[in-house]
Amino acid sequence: MFFKYKNNEGTKHMDFNKQKTMWRNEKATNVASQLKGELWHYTDVNALNGILNDKEIWFGNASNMNDKNELSEFINDLKKEVFLGINEKGKNSVAEEVFKRIQEKLKSSYPYIFCVSQACDDAAQWERYADDGRGYAIVFNTEILSKVCYNNDFTIDQEFYDCSTKRHELKDILVNYILTGNWGEFENMDGYMSNLVSCAKIHKHKSFSAEQEVRISPYYVEEDDLNLTYKLLGFIKRVYVVDLNKLCKKANVQFDDLITAIVIGPKSGQNIEDLKWYLNKIGLPKLIDKIRISDCPLR
Repeated sequence: MFFKYKNNEGTKHMDFNKQKTMWRNEKATNVASQLKGELWHYTDVNALNGILNDKEIWFGNASNMNDKNELSEFINDLKKEVFLGINEKGKNSVAEEVFKRIQEKLKSSYPYIFCVSQACDDAAQWERYADDGRGYAIVFNTEILSKVCYNNDFTIDQEFYDCSTKRHELKDILVNYILTGNWGEFENMDGYMSNLVSCAKIHKHKSFSAEQEVRISPYYVEEDDLNLTYKLLGFIKRVYVVDLNKLCKKANVQFDDLITAIVIGPKSGQNIEDLKWYLNKIGLPKLIDKIRISDCPLR
């Protein structure tokens, strides 16, 4: 399959895969331009080793996130606004059936998420996510990370700290379906629900706004997905695990270039020479010069 494109030399033919790669890289550049140049992942020593040595990223199930109303607050507000928008009592049963199916879908297909932040060297996140400041932060190059995401069918989205759906397009589409039976731009309810879950995962309560979170997710994860496994993290957790080397290779980027810094936490007792030796030992000597010590005065 071929596409046509135009440049200063006129119309040319381009192979489908090359066109797709160009589109994805352009999309990644556009996303990166809307975010800060670095995205921080605050973590403990075990996850640091998982990313650097094992070359794995673990995506956690959204149902295990620290916001107890993860996804549900956006969907509950949608339900409230939809019922206000119907204005035909005879349609309430249709609306109830739709939201029953939405809840059933959530039970079986919660999204899997890897979190990074635009908040650099942030005291609260050192405390909450990096072993009370004794851990590390892996700092990613935003544009390269976005390129890796888009070339491997992952989404990367900035979080919105507002769960109101009063003026949201998804509310209007659902009201229209309930009143007319027409899904508009969606082929069916499944398409609508998949979009709804994707949208709900990037809306959180305003009290989390200081985190400046950016979320990365695989598009769709079924229960029999081979990337799903479990980890013993104090208790058993389902996680979606991907091979970073494979992702980087597919995106035509070097693993070392993906990371701009490894930051030692403000309360860490990490010996820098030991960390340098470790990076050399696991085959990442280029990261040695990227070691930094946090400037955060957390005690």
